[in-house]
Amino acid sequence: MTWEVTDLGFRMGLSPRVPEVLAEHLPLVVKDLLARNGLGVGDVRGWAVHPGGPRILHTVEDTLGLAPDALAASRTVLAEHGNCSSATVLLVLDALRPALGPGDPAVALASGPGLTLYATLLRGGPARPGGGPD
Repeated sequence: MTWEVTDLGFRMGLSPRVPEVLAEHLPLVVKDLLARNGLGVGDVRGWAVHPGGPRILHTVEDTLGLAPDALAASRTVLAEHGNCSSATVLLVLDALRPALGPGDPAVALASGPGLTLYATLLRGGPARPGGGPD
């Protein structure tokens, strides 16, 4: 994964090997994160995966054995906004938020230059006063 600064903005380069490398390392990262919190993949109620592209989402889904609709928020954000770099995972979290109940576990996954992988466990919060989403 590379970034080039041009007169027209940033240009991202993504090696075709990224999904393969992701598939190799993702299961250990996610299973370790969840195990430290007494959870398994099946306990997660929301997946906020940075949508680097359709192949990335497909790789995450296949590698973790997720249901076909598990990455719907990521796919919707990708279709509506494209890959907006780091901020994209925040758009996915915002789209996912209304579907999470108080305390529901959600995993956010993002990657960065040099193909670093970041994973965090989040929990759904209480509803906002007035009945809106949290």
